Amino acid sequence: MDQDLDGAVTGDAILGVVDVLDRDGRARVTLPIRHWPVTIGRAITCDIVLDDPYVAPQHATLSDHDGGLQLTVGDTVNGAWLRKRRLAAGERSELAAGEVVQVGGTRLRVRRAADAVAAERRWVPEASGSVRTVLVLALLFSFWNAAELWLRDDPGGRLTDYLPVLIGAPIAVAIWAGFWSVGSKLTRHRFDFWSHSTIALLASLAMGVAAMLLPVFAFTSGWSWPSRIGPLVVAAIAWSAVGAHIGRLLPGRPRVLAAVMGSLFVAGLGLYSFHNYETQDRVFPELYVATLAPPALRLAPTVSTARFVEEARALKAVLEAHIADDDRGRSDD
Repeated sequence: MDQDLDGAVTGDAILGVVDVLDRDGRARVTLPIRHWPVTIGRAITCDIVLDDPYVAPQHATLSDHDGGLQLTVGDTVNGAWLRKRRLAAGERSELAAGEVVQVGGTRLRVRRAADAVAAERRWVPEASGSVRTVLVLALLFSFWNAAELWLRDDPGGRLTDYLPVLIGAPIAVAIWAGFWSVGSKLTRHRFDFWSHSTIALLASLAMGVAAMLLPVFAFTSGWSWPSRIGPLVVAAIAWSAVGAHIGRLLPGRPRVLAAVMGSLFVAGLGLYSFHNYETQDRVFPELYVATLAPPALRLAPTVSTARFVEEARALKAVLEAHIADDDRGRSDD
């Protein structure tokens, strides 16, 4: 790509610039404008010469018309694209400040010296993830998964059963972090793999700890609610991790992002609770633990046999009501 300087006089004031944009919308080349009109095309006599086979020799002309910027399409079969509308040969259109026009396969942005400059954006420093931190978290994550498998597995299990946990889980985290890193490359122009890995590993560890400790706390205290909210806490941690990943891609408005993610989670929680209540007559999921904690951890007082029988008897009416509803549903079918 070249610029014909025959019409330019050294020392002339720069009236504007033409930015040749790459696919990300950044200026790949910036060419000064020292006079109006400005011709664009493949011919070397043009003011702006484009090395684009889909551009005509005299493709378009930019002119300063009544204080505004005007685009005139020349003798071309491909025309020009402006505001998602095709301009045919001979057509004219006004260009707003900083507006992008496409000629052939090239996108151009014209900025005049008289145009107002956009306000400075707030710079958000990039928090680069540490390789050492990721490796330490990966080891902790693998150790935690192995410990969970050891608790759930029958005595005398094979060592090969631990391979998917020790190898597969870190690979899954790496793939997940790589997916978000590609997004960072597209939006922030950097492959932010280590930061996304840190987010994924911290969230995975937090979800594992919550899923294990909340039922243990329920067993120790005798309260059912810590175990009931366990799946919801795990879901909240996972959703927060997704928000953190998105925040790495779009760091400019953290409060707006937090409000949107929080609203979506509350809406999803409401729908989930409503579905549980409609199908199971309960807001929270059914109590279930795969592994019982040691009796020594039990701090709550022991329930007497009479109280247990009384509470179990109270379930009879509820179960009979469910059976009656099922019978009516089958009879209606």
